[in-house]
Formats: sequence, C-alpha cells, structure tokens
Amino acid sequence: MPLSNKTEVEEILAIVPEWKDVYEAMPHDERSGKKLVFDFLKAIGAQNIYSRCLSLQEGQRDGFIILLRNNYFQPQIAKMLEFNQSLRRFWQMRHLAKDEQKGNCVSLSLDAAEKLCHALKKQLNEKTQDGFKVLLPGYIQRSVHNLVVDYIKAEWQWEQNTLQDMYLEEGDKDPRENIAADTNAIPENIALSNEQVGELNQVRQVLAKLLADSQSANKEALEVIDCLFAMGLTKHSKSGQEMTMKECCEVLNLSGDSPARRIARCQVLLDKGLNLIRDVLRTQTPTIAQSWQAQININTASRRELNHHLGLTEGEVDRLIAARQFYSLQDLVDQKIIKAERLQTIQDNGATAAFTPVDINSATRRDIMDILGAGKELAQKIVDLRPFENLTQCSERLFLTPGELGILTKRGAVLKPISVHIIRIDLNKATPEKLKAALDLKAKELEVLLQKRPFGEWDEVAKALSLDENRLLELRKKAIL
Repeated sequence: MPLSNKTEVEEILAIVPEWKDVYEAMPHDERSGKKLVFDFLKAIGAQNIYSRCLSLQEGQRDGFIILLRNNYFQPQIAKMLEFNQSLRRFWQMRHLAKDEQKGNCVSLSLDAAEKLCHALKKQLNEKTQDGFKVLLPGYIQRSVHNLVVDYIKAEWQWEQNTLQDMYLEEGDKDPRENIAADTNAIPENIALSNEQVGELNQVRQVLAKLLADSQSANKEALEVIDCLFAMGLTKHSKSGQEMTMKECCEVLNLSGDSPARRIARCQVLLDKGLNLIRDVLRTQTPTIAQSWQAQININTASRRELNHHLGLTEGEVDRLIAARQFYSLQDLVDQKIIKAERLQTIQDNGATAAFTPVDINSATRRDIMDILGAGKELAQKIVDLRPFENLTQCSERLFLTPGELGILTKRGAVLKPISVHIIRIDLNKATPEKLKAALDLKAKELEVLLQKRPFGEWDEVAKALSLDENRLLELRKKAIL
C-alpha cells in the first residue's frame, strides 16, 4: 500500500524509531487505502508525544514540533473549525460560498496551529508535569472555541466600522447604534451559547433528569457530582460554589469511621456518578462525548481509568495489566484480553496503545506494579533503594535473576542518568519534617496541609493553601499526590 505523507512518516520514525511497530500495526484508511500521519500520531497519544519531546535535543525538538504542527495540530483544528456551528452560521448569514468557507478554515487553522506550537514549547521549556494537556483534543477544542469567538468579534467590528452611510427616513434610528444593545446578536454570545454554554447546559439537564429519575442507590452518587461541580440542582449545593471532597463528605454526611475512609467513599461515589452521566452522554449526546473525550493509553492507565473511562470489566482489567505492554489495540484481541466485538467500543471510548518506557528511578510505586508487573514487595524495595546508576546495579541490589530483570525491561523498564532526577516527595504521606525540608511552605501552610490531607486532586491543595498558579506549579515540581 502507498503511504500518505511518506516523508513526514519517515522523519518522525527517524526521530522516534520505537514507534515503528505502532505505525505498521495501524489499519489503512478505508477511502484512500493509505495510512494517515494524523491517525498515527493520535494513536501514539498526547502523553507519549510530550514525553518524547522532553527527551529531544533542542534542534531535533524544533523539527519534531514542526511535524506536529503540520500533521497533528493543523488537521485537527481545520476539522473542528469546519464543523463549528457558530462559525458555519456566521458565514451562512453572510452568504459565504462553501469553498471560501473551507479556505478560511485552512487559513485560520494554520495560525492556530502555530500558536499551539508556541504553547507546547513553553510547557517543554518549563518542563511542566502536565504539559501534555496542550496536545489533548479537549484543550485544542477550547482553543478553537476561543479562536472562533475572536474571529467573529473582529469580523463583526470590521463590518460595523466600514458600513456605508444608510438612507434613513425622517425619524428612523440608525440600526448600527442599537447593535450593542441587542445581546442576542453579539458574536461572543452567539459563539458561547452555541458551543461551551450549550454543552454545559445539556450536561446539567442530563444530571437533573438522572437526579429526578434515580433510585436511592444512585441518588447519593449523583448528589456528590452536584456538590463537587457546583451544579446547584439539590439542596446540598449552590451554583458556582464548588466543594472539596472533604466538604462534600461533611455536607452529605457520608459514612466512614475516619476522614480518609469518608474521602475514599466520596471517590467511589464520584466514579459511580460520572459513569452514569458518561453512559447517558455517549448514547444521547455523542457530539459532546466526543469533544470531551480524553485519550487513554492502555499501557499506563490506572485501574480506575480502564474500568470507568474505557468501560473494561474487572476481568478484562486484570488480564490487561498482567500482559502489559501492548504495541496496538489489536493486541488486546490477539492475546485474548478482550473479545473482538469489544474492540470498537474501547476505541470509541478513547483507548490508545503506545509503548511507554518507565524510568525505575522516578516512577511511582503504583506504576512499577501496574505497568512493569512487579509485586508489591519488589516495587516498595525499588522505591526504597533507588536511585540506581544502571540496570546491572539495580539487579544486584534487588537480587533479581536475569529472567526477572528481563521481564521488567520487556515491559518497558529503563534507567535515566541519576543527575537528571529530582525525587519528589509524597504530599499525603511524608512526615512534617520531610515536608518542611523539601517544600518552600510557610508555617501556617504546613499546618493547614497536615490538617486537611489526604488530598485527591491538586485543585484541593491550591484551594486549601490559597496558592496562585505559579506557586502551585512549583509545588507540583517537588511533590506528588
């Protein structure tokens, strides 16, 4: 079969040769019979692309980002613009020909792709932990939304400023003077109401209906959603006033003989409620589900993500984790992890498969267990004895046989130079002495942190300690949850 954009594929694989198996395992496009570069990069996944960018030298990185701009950002943005309802209505009102609309989409997408590349470079230069978010479809979708608002606003303003003088009868008012007062016609409101606000209102309606129809078994889970996301649909919450999990436990009086157990109970209910809403969105409002769908790499996803987001059963999750890692989603069928008829559902729910190296010197204990397949005792031993200078030293200090070491490396275990590592402290478990020594916290902040932990999300930490975005970023560089 001929290749589409063969030069780009060859350039990408020259930089990242380990992705070759992923590309070769991809199906051909049904219409053209070719493999598309965009589909290839989408299969690799945002986190893996970002991780690879971090490891590249500056010159090589710049070339790789250009490839991402042309083959990942621009095609996605152009497609999103083409199907953007606000933009289509705006152009239809001005009787713009379809060919001209398409040309405008391409032009706008090129500029937007360049801006996203600058955002990606900024994240890479700062080496932020969650910098991969710039590559996620949801982030790109929001960027497109902002682009549409700015574009319509600028076009609208140009039309106002360049209108020719109009012939008005005596006593008639100039309609241009009333444009600003007509809030339904303001372009920002048109775009917002038909995109972001419209989607959120649909989600709110879904939740309201579920609350009204739910049995008592589901009602508590939906009330947790209502409180945490400030929907204001029950007596327990107020619109716009989001709660932490701890506050949610208190308001709903969740059961549990300790704060940690109550928060764990809240997490279980949150997962259950999100599953209920997610299932309804996928069946009743698929366009919202698709635009909000996050990519989930089956090689690195947690049990919770595999079960709740991808819809895998407990048995499928157990088999998948035991057989990691995979080079393509088809491997799940070939290795009898799932049945063939389940593959499309998993793909539709956002699953991707990209082999991901796991650095033993910095990986979490959970990743060492779930991705590399190490037992609980071995994983803890690795965490306690690291950093290691090389795999030989690692094997000797852990008393691993060649076979045991071979299993770890086959599943993606690697060792990066010790000099590049900053071992981050566990914010929920570290002693007060270790927290004080490792983190730049004020005495009052440390006291509040110890009182309110454990934390489930970084937003809870920021709210509890009243941290601005910069201070939160610095904290996340030094600590983990």
